[in-house]
Amino acid sequence: MTWAVDPHFEELQQRVNARLVEIGSPAAREQADDYPWLYGALGKVPAKVMFICETPSLAPIRRDNRRASDEGPSGIDKQWWGGVKNPACKRFRGALCETGLKTTPPSSEGGWECYITNVIKEASIAGHQEARGSGGRLLQARQWADLLAWQLDEVSPRHVFGVGGAAQSLIRGLQAESRLPRFFVHEVCHYSDRGKGRTDEQVRADMIAAIGRALG
Repeated sequence: MTWAVDPHFEELQQRVNARLVEIGSPAAREQADDYPWLYGALGKVPAKVMFICETPSLAPIRRDNRRASDEGPSGIDKQWWGGVKNPACKRFRGALCETGLKTTPPSSEGGWECYITNVIKEASIAGHQEARGSGGRLLQARQWADLLAWQLDEVSPRHVFGVGGAAQSLIRGLQAESRLPRFFVHEVCHYSDRGKGRTDEQVRADMIAAIGRALG
């Protein structure tokens, strides 16, 4: 794969790593050294469709990175994968394949016809977020808003989806503060939504329906 040397993603990774050091993130060394494929973004540039999630979490990354039995993509394509038992693969990637936004199977590399990223590029560490107190997520989002604005300019999407209520709220909060440009935020449920015992099939179907409505 050539994703790792794509100029957009190379520059993004440099910006992310510099910002992690600048804000004194406890995840800085681990993100940069242990998970160099964790760009906080994946896909096609430019792209008509962009998905914005909330933040990466180190707990599942650490766990899934140790699963030798979980054969999956390598390099930058490891993002939004999580392993064969993880909702990100079965639900999100599956929905993208069904809607033509990924032209290769969920477990395969490449084939992206969309762009995926996070509002917050700093990986979440269990216990650290709770110490920030209420409003901590928006404070974090402000630290990364200029990078997200740069990505939006680079990708130039026609449709932007907020993946899950938390991401949708952060995007609108940053827009209200004029930290992001004004654009309509299409809503789609989060791929890890486990409310009311929802199955992989139910969540994937809901994501497919929401994407289909927005794209017509």
